Formats: sequence, C-alpha cells, structure tokens
Amino acid sequence: MAERPRINPDDLDRRVTDLGQYKKSRERAQRKAPAKPRAGGFLGSNPKAPLILAIVAAVLAALYVVPLFL
Repeated sequence: MAERPRINPDDLDRRVTDLGQYKKSRERAQRKAPAKPRAGGFLGSNPKAPLILAIVAAVLAALYVVPLFL
C-alpha cells in the first residue's frame, strides 16, 4: 500500500482547522461597514445618470426640432 503524503502543518490554513477563529473572522467580516459608494462628480453617484441625461437631452432636442418641421 502507498504511504500517505505528509502534510506540513505550516501549509495549513488556520481558519479551516480552527473553527473558533473561523467563526470570529466571519462575524468580524459581517460587522465590517459596507464599502462607501464613490463620490459623486458632475452627474452624482447614480450609475444611471448618463442615461437619464441623454434621454432628457433627446426630449428637449425633439421639442425644439419638431415644431420647426410643422
């Protein structure tokens, strides 16, 4: 029968072998404050702001151009 490979204790991840430390690290991760959204620039922090701005610009352009053809 083949000999089992020896495991070096220094290679083990302590979080996996120590259940108490694993639970504590999980609790710390849950208590950690969520990441703050990036600061708003010209359009603010809303990721849909460029789309909304483009729609508003298109509507305003249509309101200006359509009466010229009537």
